[in-house]
Amino acid sequence: MTALKSPFSSKPKMKFFRARSQVWGMAVVCASLCLTACGPIYKTDYTYIPPEDSASRQCLNQCLGMQADCRARAEDRATRENTACQQNAMVNYSVCLATAKTEADRNRCSASSYCNRQPDLSPCDADYRACYRNCGGTIISQQRCISGC
Repeated sequence: MTALKSPFSSKPKMKFFRARSQVWGMAVVCASLCLTACGPIYKTDYTYIPPEDSASRQCLNQCLGMQADCRARAEDRATRENTACQQNAMVNYSVCLATAKTEADRNRCSASSYCNRQPDLSPCDADYRACYRNCGGTIISQQRCISGC
């Protein structure tokens, strides 16, 4: 005599609960990532107090020149990287069109690319602050919360 199998066996129920707990686990992970990404964002403001003597002020003018040169190099670098990115996007688009076998494949090809490299001016500003201090100037820094406070 064979035993009849109940339609309410525990194995399918266990799979259901296991899948449900995995969904909840993923939801908790996603929620925690969202919450940590929304933490406060701070900005540092600087107050510059120049030295009193004229020799030190001449030194500060050299700091300004060095900072301007550094910024120009950073902007040139960002422009070159954006140009290279756009050229690379066009090459990829041409290759995509050339290798597409169907009209649907060709429609998936995209000539657009996100090429928006911004110059990184932070090293220039950090060097300027160091130069300013070396010339006898005083810098007061103050952090303030600008988002997620």
